[in-house]
Amino acid sequence: MLSGGGATGAFELGVLKALVSGRAPVTRNRPLQIDSIAATSIGSFNAAVLLSNYHERWDEAVAALESVWVDRIASPRAISPNGVFRYRPDFLRWFDVSLWLTPWQPVREFAGDATYLARDWMERVSGFVSGSGGLAHRFVELFDMSTFITPEPSEQLVRATVSPARIRESRVQLRVTATQWKNGMLRLFANPDFTDESAAGIVRASSAIPGFFPPVPIGGEPFVDGGVVLNTPLKPAIDAGADELHVIYLDPELGAVPLRPVGSTIDTIGRMFIASFASTMKRDLAVAAAVNRDIAAGRRRDGHRSVTIHLYHPRVDTGGALGMLDFSRQRIVELAELGFRDAIGHDCRAASCLNVSRSHP
Repeated sequence: MLSGGGATGAFELGVLKALVSGRAPVTRNRPLQIDSIAATSIGSFNAAVLLSNYHERWDEAVAALESVWVDRIASPRAISPNGVFRYRPDFLRWFDVSLWLTPWQPVREFAGDATYLARDWMERVSGFVSGSGGLAHRFVELFDMSTFITPEPSEQLVRATVSPARIRESRVQLRVTATQWKNGMLRLFANPDFTDESAAGIVRASSAIPGFFPPVPIGGEPFVDGGVVLNTPLKPAIDAGADELHVIYLDPELGAVPLRPVGSTIDTIGRMFIASFASTMKRDLAVAAAVNRDIAAGRRRDGHRSVTIHLYHPRVDTGGALGMLDFSRQRIVELAELGFRDAIGHDCRAASCLNVSRSHP
């Protein structure tokens, strides 16, 4: 089970690498065999790339995912663009020496960005002047951070790295979440939904963080990040038939996130989301633990079964909301290594895993 967390998704890569290589004690040092994956947000991208490269060898699929993160997503230098998004307009691009060989590329980008921003600003000013809401409401509508971020690189990335046919034909069950932006309802996508026309949209919609990226249309309906409603999709994983879950979620320990001496809106929003996600996670784990206790006591209900849940997540500050957008190569490598070490040194009792025998590491 792969949760959302933007650039922190590299942590999932590290955990997966340890689990499928047979180096993790939690699998008794045997390569993990995966029957189903439930994912949301960046976890959906990781899952889609995995299944697109899975040929009965999970270590090869994870190696392909690692190559995508390091070679296609990561920005090699601080001023270089990454493979997920680009700022609009990005003046720092002019200081990237590698672009001097193709100077027309940043010129075309700047021209396209200027046209887009001018059109968007005209629409917002028109709405401010002719809108029917109050002055304060119309003033707020003048500003939208996502206007200055273009997700075009992520669209190109998904189309280049995700194979809809392989996902549809895979024996591994895939469950991807996205949020219907009109009504706030959770939508679950399975393997057959990954048609050639819809697959890229599903992956991008599941990762479209509101406020940073615009909604992605699927079947004429706008969708955003599945993490808005369910950032750690435990229930879809269990509904898919899983009885032993390896849950990789990207929320750090709230106590590890320092309270800044001088607060900011971004830090406040980031801390709020961490607290909310942690609360939902605890609630879902409590439900699973209660079901396990009922079954152990002989109070089995129809459709309920005992499940084992192994938990992995960063226990250090991962940079909050801005950290989710930091795709620098050094940080990605460090997060992957952090996830690898977490799985190699995994202790079920310390991690509060559920329904684990005393003999289990």
